[in-house]
Amino acid sequence: MFNSIALDVIIGLMFIYLLYSLLATVITEIIATQLGLRSRNLKEAINRMLTDEENTGKLTRLWDSLRLIKNPKNRIITNFYDHPEIKYLGSTGIFKTPSSFKAVSFSKTLMCVLFGEGPVIADQINAKWKVIIKNAKNAPEPTPTDPEGNTEGIDTIEMGKNEKILDYESGKYIRSLWEESLYDIPTFKLLLEGWFNRTMDEATEWYKRKIQIVTFLVGFFIAWIFYVDTFTIVSKLSTDKQARDQMVSMANAYVQNNKKDDINTQIDSARTKTDSQQLNTLLEVKQVLEADIDNASTILGMGAWLPDTVKVITTKSGIGYIPHIDGFICKHKTPVNGKIVFSGYDKWKYFFGLLYHHFWGFFITAIAVSLGAPFWFDLLNKVMKLRISKKEAT
Repeated sequence: MFNSIALDVIIGLMFIYLLYSLLATVITEIIATQLGLRSRNLKEAINRMLTDEENTGKLTRLWDSLRLIKNPKNRIITNFYDHPEIKYLGSTGIFKTPSSFKAVSFSKTLMCVLFGEGPVIADQINAKWKVIIKNAKNAPEPTPTDPEGNTEGIDTIEMGKNEKILDYESGKYIRSLWEESLYDIPTFKLLLEGWFNRTMDEATEWYKRKIQIVTFLVGFFIAWIFYVDTFTIVSKLSTDKQARDQMVSMANAYVQNNKKDDINTQIDSARTKTDSQQLNTLLEVKQVLEADIDNASTILGMGAWLPDTVKVITTKSGIGYIPHIDGFICKHKTPVNGKIVFSGYDKWKYFFGLLYHHFWGFFITAIAVSLGAPFWFDLLNKVMKLRISKKEAT
């Protein structure tokens, strides 16, 4: 069983992870809103449905996985998104692309793109498929003298256009759905909607992975900017009883005053609103968090920006500084009247020096932050109960 000091250190560390996980989540959501990551992810999924995959090497696929703000641009996806059913679901301004739409909108738009506007009958669709499958192969672009009229996509010359609408493999799959429907148009639409829903389930997982990467990067920068080095925090809490007791008290108060569902609700409520409302809600949550973060930073002496002066003191473990800073910046400084004065150059040198001296501590913090606030709240709650039961047993 852990002794009380080790348990309190763990509680303090978990509380720090919880606070900064919440902050990282809020900042990540703000970034996702401003960059339109949800709409980009949806567009990528639709592009995967309607276009064939290119044969690429492993390095290209790796790079493609790391591109978080993809925005597919080709005639197929443009034709789909330019249809009024999809186009007018987006807002004006910078958020023109919708971040979501229903399966029925997908099936209706695809039917219009493939078979033209207005009602169609099974015989018309069957006749059209002969053209679709023939001309969806990779063939040269048609010319006025091309007797075959082949295109790289669906032949749409009948509609007064000459554009690529669908790739070959996607066309074959959609035709298989048509055959599976036994040439019944309502059933065919339901199968298209089912295909869309299955793809969106996977697209949600794509988005979660992307957000986790963004959260990790945000967590790393937060750790650097606030000087949240896991190893430094453990060392501080292990040796400073007052700081340890204060952190445990704050953690206990937080657990008592909040619930796990409250943490999820704070973020989820923002996601259901419009982009401008979402941003305002997230900023409000961030403002509430900053008070607890400021208190924790003050207790642990965290912060990546040097004050103008520090007081030099002698402690049992050596030389210390008030307020607390990393001593590497003071190696070639001579105290005057027990104080060291820092210039603007010193402050920038200290800021980037922290990255060099504490990279791995920041890296560990970023990994912890990327696990998410609900994870740390749940774990903190269990450890707090363990601490209480251990005290009652003694």
